[in-house]
Amino acid sequence: MTRDYVWRATPALARSLLLPALLAVTGLALGRADLVLLGVPLAVGTALALGTAAERRARRPPPEVRAIGPRILDAGRSVPVAVRLGPSDAQLVATVLPPAEAGGDADSVAVAAPADGERQLVVEVTAPRWGAQQLARPDHLAAAADGLLVAGPVAGPPYTAQVLPAVAPALPPGPLPPRPAGMVGAHRTRRPGEGTELHDVSPFQPGDRMRRIDWRVTARQAGPRETLYTRHTLVDADADVVCCLDNRYDLPADVAAWLDLGEHAERPGRTSIDVAVDTVASVAAAYIDHGDRVGILDLARPLDPVHLGSGRRHLLRLRTHLARHTRRPGSGDALPAPRHAPRLPPGAIVVVTSVFLDDAPGTLAVTWRRRGHPVVAVDVLPSPLVLDAADAATTLAARLVLAERQERIRALEAAGVPVSAADPAALGLGLARLRLLARGVRR
Repeated sequence: MTRDYVWRATPALARSLLLPALLAVTGLALGRADLVLLGVPLAVGTALALGTAAERRARRPPPEVRAIGPRILDAGRSVPVAVRLGPSDAQLVATVLPPAEAGGDADSVAVAAPADGERQLVVEVTAPRWGAQQLARPDHLAAAADGLLVAGPVAGPPYTAQVLPAVAPALPPGPLPPRPAGMVGAHRTRRPGEGTELHDVSPFQPGDRMRRIDWRVTARQAGPRETLYTRHTLVDADADVVCCLDNRYDLPADVAAWLDLGEHAERPGRTSIDVAVDTVASVAAAYIDHGDRVGILDLARPLDPVHLGSGRRHLLRLRTHLARHTRRPGSGDALPAPRHAPRLPPGAIVVVTSVFLDDAPGTLAVTWRRRGHPVVAVDVLPSPLVLDAADAATTLAARLVLAERQERIRALEAAGVPVSAADPAALGLGLARLRLLARGVRR
């Protein structure tokens, strides 16, 4: 134990020493033995308590209080976090418990320090936002000698966890690109080959596999011209998906706070980047669950993408990257979007998340659409917007900005890029619309 605990006397110790002395002096001065005897139990009790405390300090270490819990957890999901108290020379330890929600008010509790072994105080903690979050710091105060001596308060070691973005359940699978590159997957194509969807039944030809022979159809053709018939199937393919994250703006639902973002380290409530990161994580999980390959392109840092991959470990890698590397710009800190649309894998599905306050993300989405990529845009501006706290000038400016934003969204839809809201129901409909558009292109 490296922390230096300094035991100090409390006012109770001063009273327990002064009162017997005062009674003894008064009893001797007045010749009253009862006053002297009245102070004897206090003096004996104080001596025993101090002696016991000295013996405990000689045999046991100072108090060790720390918070333990999972190092990686999901946003919005409750996890048990324990405050662990080790054996020490203290009799009583008062400690701060983790708040039920990260950033909330914490409660304190006083417990008897364990003589042997350890004691744990378990609390369910929820982290509402992704990123590195300090979930607990068990500051504590130790007491000994029946409360006559105290040490602290001592700042406990902080417990920090990496909170991953939440994943919305039950998102439908997205469309298959017009030219799927994969040879395995959960999507049905129109390309003949090894798969599960029946294409046709035709006479056996050189090169057909014996296990593909349809014996029922062959048996119906019994006779002098008996012919073997084989079943042909359509290839089950996977898709390449690139989720483009526009994190150049971080806007809350309160319009009056848009101009003050540079002055506050902590954004009020849920912001557009929170919505965008959760949307990207949910879309990635929906596609990866169907065996597709997913990557991430940060429009503020287009040279540092997360390359395509599949599987549960890749999904964990994507969510960890989002939680650790997604930046939150302040007021006047918006980085320029790339002037030219980055090259994406041929036929990859593109999901663009943005607040569409300028033309850059819409221009990139239309460019990718013209290159033959299925593209869906997701509006991540928090809703409903709050204009009550803004003054008249701010309200007028906000209405003009929102009107221009709405025109950009209409232009995107006119160019063949469906625009969806970020909630799971609307996003599911947006993926369904994109699936219909992709089928129309293949026809």
